Amino acid sequence: MGEGAASDATLTQAAAWLARLRSEERTPADEAGFRAWLAEQPGARQAFDDINAAFELSGARTAPVIAIRRPMLKAGVAAGLALAAGLATFMLFGPGLAPAESFSTNVGEQRTVALRDGSMVLLDTASKIEVRLSARRRKVELVQGRAHFEVAKDRRRPFVVEGGLRSVTAVGTVFDVWRGPSETSVLLTEGKVLLRYGEDSRLMAPGDRIVFRGDRVIADRPALDTQTAWQTGRAVFESQPLSEVVAELNRYSRRPLVLADRKVAAMQISGTYKVGDVGAFAVSLSRLLPVEVTTLPDRVVLQARD
Repeated sequence: MGEGAASDATLTQAAAWLARLRSEERTPADEAGFRAWLAEQPGARQAFDDINAAFELSGARTAPVIAIRRPMLKAGVAAGLALAAGLATFMLFGPGLAPAESFSTNVGEQRTVALRDGSMVLLDTASKIEVRLSARRRKVELVQGRAHFEVAKDRRRPFVVEGGLRSVTAVGTVFDVWRGPSETSVLLTEGKVLLRYGEDSRLMAPGDRIVFRGDRVIADRPALDTQTAWQTGRAVFESQPLSEVVAELNRYSRRPLVLADRKVAAMQISGTYKVGDVGAFAVSLSRLLPVEVTTLPDRVVLQARD
């Protein structure tokens, strides 16, 4: 058997994985385990890549359901393996979906991504998406952070954004999705989207925002210019405590603002500020409020002035 060729044992393991992945009870842990198997099993990665490429060249739109039989392990194995690879791709990624493309930003970075379907995505600081496109649907997972979506119209292929246990389905729409450690939100600015969460769903109209905090579902209609200011590198605050302001600005900087006491944390401020420059914000703050600023190499400390 040549270098990189799949062994009988590897194909047997692959069949077991396919059975698990095609189950309706498939979980993210199953998918993670499958990827770990690809990475750890000798020959698995190369075998999967080779037969996946063969399947793509076959021009098939969807993979047939087949069984792996012993005769497939003989000299004329290529066609059968191509079908097996197609089934693996089908089970893991859905009909005709390619492996995910990942796009991400570092702290303080914003990035515009042009997807192959014509949609545009603006990624906020420290954000990541995984994109899978097919002839039948378009799927994006917001792994973390915030993203602004301008969806290219295609009524035959719904555009689905998933964030945790929530999903947003759109055709030609403009909306933001935020996924943080303890909160997920969807803000619609143009068009309509269907928001699904658990067994519930809601049709959103422009200006609607839905916020998920633990078990709470909060619906409101905030000022759009305030909520979308981040798209131009700004942050807008309206009578907000410094604890909230600092938390937002720190997302854009590797040198954080640090609140030294509760008194300064409770002070409120309003205004529009450029994100990514905590030093300039601190200087401005010291002129507006009784705050003393101490600038250190790794942080900027804010303390109530006596």
